[in-house]
Amino acid sequence: MDLNRRRRPSAASRISSTTPRASRRTATWAWSSSGPSTTPTRKQLIGTTNKIRKKTSGKRISTAASIEDEGGEETTASSSTSMDDALLAVAQKAISEIKPGMTIAIGTGSICSKLFDALETENILDVKYVPASTLAAKELVVRGLAPVVDCKEIAAIDLVFLQPNETAVYDGNIVSILDRTQTPIQPSIVATRNVLKKSLKTILFTEQFRDYIGGSIPVEIDVENWEFIAEELDDLFLGDAELWRRGRGDEQSHPRGGKNPFVSADGTTIVDIKFEDALKGGRYSKGFVLAGEDCSPFQIQAEIESVAGVRAHGLYTTADAVLAPWGDDGLTPLFMHKGEELPMY
Repeated sequence: MDLNRRRRPSAASRISSTTPRASRRTATWAWSSSGPSTTPTRKQLIGTTNKIRKKTSGKRISTAASIEDEGGEETTASSSTSMDDALLAVAQKAISEIKPGMTIAIGTGSICSKLFDALETENILDVKYVPASTLAAKELVVRGLAPVVDCKEIAAIDLVFLQPNETAVYDGNIVSILDRTQTPIQPSIVATRNVLKKSLKTILFTEQFRDYIGGSIPVEIDVENWEFIAEELDDLFLGDAELWRRGRGDEQSHPRGGKNPFVSADGTTIVDIKFEDALKGGRYSKGFVLAGEDCSPFQIQAEIESVAGVRAHGLYTTADAVLAPWGDDGLTPLFMHKGEELPMY
């Protein structure tokens, strides 16, 4: 990146200075029904249960895995509880939300796979299935779950089940990053968003909560004039993040997409906004930084959406509920709804 370039004004500062302060605040923080909020403290972001939380953040729970309790001491998960059992318990809880005659959408991931397993054995009448991804569509066909309907052919989807790459809770808001995974095929972030736009209720799955989401955010943009769009995004996060375009095959990450940049059948490409601490290495301690200061994912979302040519991005901040392994060594799922906080365990 050219460090001498002038930073583009933020989305908040681009709102007219003649607009009353209250109106500017509403425009910038439209995510919150109660108005703006500062970045939550760590006390507000309670970690996942000490029974199943691994020492390495973001990893799955597993038997005989080294984990931390509240005192920082290492212990071992019960050998009688397997990871499969915990994930299946979450899937079975999700099944209880599905009623006859519903239209549901399912994505991909370890818990989504268990949900497919459970649906094969359950006899829920008149359920229609909408694939939330190409891989999910293949999964539905292989398992014989039918009828499968295209998202474009229906007006609404009763339930959407997705498994993000990361999930955290910010003052009762369930926030996640979707479609970061590039293998075995590149995702369609636009297709995911189209499913979410028709969702009447969205339930996320997660194996573990993070204190803060962060790292890279995938952004799908028009391939025509992609350099100009990427430059606009780069200006917004100059000094805070780097932009890399996705490539095909083995070249999954390169500033310009490598020798074979990814281009979708719909004429889009994907860039990743990589929020990494250049001085310390790795993720920022609180997930995201804007103009050198810690910031919330809602601020990052507003910045990304201010750029023309952005078709969709992976930040998702309006989920209705989240399901996760929780008590009894993960066998009793946590079903948390928007507006609630992670409980102490």
